[in-house]
Amino acid sequence: MRRRQHDEPVLITDAAPSLDEEQRHRKRVYAVLMVVHLVGFTAAGLLAHIWWLALGIVAVTGALPWVAVVLANDRTSQRGQRRMRRVGGPAIEDRHHDQIDI
Repeated sequence: MRRRQHDEPVLITDAAPSLDEEQRHRKRVYAVLMVVHLVGFTAAGLLAHIWWLALGIVAVTGALPWVAVVLANDRTSQRGQRRMRRVGGPAIEDRHHDQIDI
């Protein structure tokens, strides 16, 4: 039997990844997207003499900061799960109350 490099346990359940592991993954995704964004803007600056190519690169990489933020703030363990719906009536009662003065 071969030993695994880091002796990590094998995941055999449907348990969600730990919060630390999930945050590390989201930080990596954010960093990669931002590096692609910076490389794209640098390439567009260097290719400014070919204006249509530079404009295309800026158009493609221009939205990456917003996409990176949305993906970095997305909890991956909650994907695919349905939101629980509340059963019953509203938790706050109606404001209309009949009062009887004596």
